[in-house]
Amino acid sequence: MIKGTEGQDVALSPTPKKQLKTMAIGMVSICGLLYGSYALLFNSGAQASLVVPRQQVQTAKVVRGDFIRDLQVQGKVVAANAPTMVSQQDGLVRFIKQPGEAVTIGDLLAVIDSPTLENEVKQQQALFLSMESEHERAKLTAREQELDMQQLQNTAQVNLQAAKRELARAEMSMKLGVIRQLDLDIARDKLQQAELEFNHAKAKVLLAQDQLKFEQKAGDQSVERQKLVVAELTRKLDALQIKAPATGQVGNWLAPQQSQVLAGQGLLTVIDLSQFEAELQIPESYTSELTPGLQVDVSINGQQLRGTLSTVAAEVKDAIVTARVRFSDQDAKALRQNQRVSARIVFDERKDVLKVARGDFVASGGGRSAYKLQGDVAVRMPIELGALSVQWVEIVSGAKEGDELVTSNLTEFKDAARVRLN
Repeated sequence: MIKGTEGQDVALSPTPKKQLKTMAIGMVSICGLLYGSYALLFNSGAQASLVVPRQQVQTAKVVRGDFIRDLQVQGKVVAANAPTMVSQQDGLVRFIKQPGEAVTIGDLLAVIDSPTLENEVKQQQALFLSMESEHERAKLTAREQELDMQQLQNTAQVNLQAAKRELARAEMSMKLGVIRQLDLDIARDKLQQAELEFNHAKAKVLLAQDQLKFEQKAGDQSVERQKLVVAELTRKLDALQIKAPATGQVGNWLAPQQSQVLAGQGLLTVIDLSQFEAELQIPESYTSELTPGLQVDVSINGQQLRGTLSTVAAEVKDAIVTARVRFSDQDAKALRQNQRVSARIVFDERKDVLKVARGDFVASGGGRSAYKLQGDVAVRMPIELGALSVQWVEIVSGAKEGDELVTSNLTEFKDAARVRLN
């Protein structure tokens, strides 16, 4: 039987050099694992300088579609026509209708007592009657003068005819040798004198007629002028009775009952309940974009109405501009005074626009930067925003369709380049 080599094998203990080699290999393996983990963490945001809870962040994806630039504002329903009645003269006001009382057009609302005006009207009316009488008397006198002139003309005409007959007899007598040449010459002189007197009388009649016409015209003008004075004063007197210009209700008294008021002072308002408009409160920053004719969608108690911007106030008060929205006659009938309304003013409509949901990032980011999500990391990037609407923000550059952006307030991000969301 042949012996094996088992007896020749000798167990050797490891040397220190081999132990060091084994330990080095183990350390390298561990470092490799640590480096891989570090790289993995780096790629997933381990180098982010800030960590923000994910539930505090709102995000939205960039989409492409139609963009409507609008503005959401609040307001109330007001009467489209609410005239203020004013006093035409100084006097004591006496109100007939109470605030809130229903009235119809032409109803007496208030009366102004003005003794001064009443007395002046009576004086001018008396003067008018006196001028009329004087004018009639002047016309009678002128006609009488005309008749006198006509009588002188008629007398001169008779004298002329007598002188003609006298001359004819003198010429015949001269032919018969009955009278002298001197008598014939005298007859001729009398005829010439009669002709002159007749012509003068006729001219005086024409002058009297012209004078009568002139005096009558001047008198008519004076009387008519005084008539206008009386009519104007009468109108002012009638205007002291304040009447309703429209059917509706009395608004507020602008002066106390039985108080002294001045000419031009407001007395009360009348609300025309047949036509209403919406009065909107708009921030001053939008003033330059407000133009009559803009489309306005109004929500009133769940009812949607469409109107147009009719007027924009020129005055800015407390950074607010007041504007009026006009509705169709049919829609206006459904409105009531002082109803609260919510309105959306449409400034612009565009097609195929890159946009993202509007959020606090617009103001907090200054419209120049935004955060784009890359996994669990929000990366800061430059962005250019365009028009704003109630729901959307136009993106001019810096993002593309499908990008997911942080739309909530960016203040907590502290302008960090990378923010980890956990």
